[in-house]
Amino acid sequence: MIPLALGFMDSTSELDWLDLEGAGMLPGMLGCEWKIRAGSEASLAETASVSVRGSLLELQAVTGRLEALRSAASRRSDFCLRVWSQTREVYLFSPLSNFSWHVLPGHLPATEGGSFRIELNWERENLFYGDEVALPLSNTSGVGVTNGLTLYNHDDPTLGHDNWFEVNLVAIGNHWRLPLRVELKNTTSGEPLADFWLGSMALPESGTLPNLVFEAENGVGGTVLTAASASGGKYSRYDWSGSGWHDLASWTISAIDGTRLQGFGLLPLLRFFSAPAEAGFKLRWQLLVEGVPVWEGPFSDLELGQASLRMEPISIPWGDLPLRSFAMGHQLVLQAFHIDTGAHRLELDDFLLLPQQTFGAYHAIGALKQNATLVDDQMRQAVWSESGGLELTTHLRVGSGHHLQSGILQRFYCFQNEASGAAPITRTLSVKAWYRPAWRLP
Repeated sequence: MIPLALGFMDSTSELDWLDLEGAGMLPGMLGCEWKIRAGSEASLAETASVSVRGSLLELQAVTGRLEALRSAASRRSDFCLRVWSQTREVYLFSPLSNFSWHVLPGHLPATEGGSFRIELNWERENLFYGDEVALPLSNTSGVGVTNGLTLYNHDDPTLGHDNWFEVNLVAIGNHWRLPLRVELKNTTSGEPLADFWLGSMALPESGTLPNLVFEAENGVGGTVLTAASASGGKYSRYDWSGSGWHDLASWTISAIDGTRLQGFGLLPLLRFFSAPAEAGFKLRWQLLVEGVPVWEGPFSDLELGQASLRMEPISIPWGDLPLRSFAMGHQLVLQAFHIDTGAHRLELDDFLLLPQQTFGAYHAIGALKQNATLVDDQMRQAVWSESGGLELTTHLRVGSGHHLQSGILQRFYCFQNEASGAAPITRTLSVKAWYRPAWRLP
C-alpha cells in the first residue's frame, strides 16, 4: 500500500494531511482506488474513489474533512496530491485544481452507521515535485551561493558590482520548467525600495549570453563626462536645440548577440545621471540595419525630475529570420523629442534591456524598508513581504513570475527604483532562491 494523501504543500504536520491510502487513514476509511494518467499534456483530469465504512460519527468525520479541504483549496494555490516514492524514498507533490467530491449512488446507510464510496475529481499538473532545494546562485561576488548573493543596481567592471545572477542549468540537470521561490532582501539604508524589475533568459546551447547592459559612454554621440556616482565612473551629456525628434546616441548589437536574442522580449530601463531640468521630453528607440531605419518604437514620456524611465518592450533582431547563419548586426538609436525650439539637455548614465522569458514587474503600493524581504513564490502563485517576523503586502507583481528553464545557463537581471524615481547605482539587494526537482510519473 503506497501512502497517498491530499493537503497543502507547505503543511509540515501529518495531522494537516488527509491520507487516502496508508497507515494514517481516518477511522472508517478502507482505502483508495486511483489510476494515474499518463500523457504529454500540461495538466490531466483524474478520478479517484474512496471506500468508507463505519459509525455515523466516523462517516461524518471523513466527509467533513473532504469538504474542509475543498473549501480551503478554492482559496489557496498550493493544494496538492502527495504520494510516497519508493524508488527515491521521498514524498512527491503534484498541484491540483478544480477539486470536487460526491457520494456515489448505491450506498448502504444504517441507523448506527453505514458504508459508501466517495468519488474525487481533480485536474492535476502533469509533474510531481520533490522538496525545495536551495538554488546555487553566481555572479562576480560569489559562485554557487545559497545564503544570500549581493546584487548591485548597476553592472560595471568593479568586481561584485553586478545587477544580475546566474544559474548553472547543466549542474541542476533540469528538463522541465520549474517554479522558483525567490527572496529579495533590501540591504540599502535610507530610501526604501519602490518599483523594481526582475527578468531572465536562458541560453539553450553552449556559448555566451548576449550583452544586455549598455553604458551611455560606450555609445556613439554625446559628450562623455566623469563622475564617481555614475556606473563605470562615466556618463554622457546630450545637448541640442530645436523642436522635433533628435538622435541622442546609438549602440551596436553584434551579429552574435542579435542572433541569441531572437524570440525574446526586451524591456528597456534607462537610468539618467541627473533628472531633466525641464518638462516635456519624449523618448523612443529606433532600429537600424546597415544604416537603414527598419523600426521605430512608441514614445515614452520623461517627466520633470524623473531620473529613470521604463520604455516599451523591443525585439531584436528585427523581423522573423530563419537563422541558418548569424543575424545582421543592428544599431540601437535613442531619440528624444521636445516641442520647444530652445536648447535642451539630457544626461544618461546607462540602460538595461531586461529579458522577459521569465519576468516580474513589482509595483510598490507601500515600500520595502531596509532588512525587509520580498518573497515571490511561483508554486503558491503569491507575492508578499516579510518584516520583523510579520507578513505584509508592499508590492504587486505584473508578469509571468520566475521559473527555471531548460538549457545551459540562465541569467536574471534586476533594476531598482526609489519612490522619488531615482535609481542610485549604490542600491543593493541580497537574493536567495529555491526550486523543486520534478519528475513525470509513471
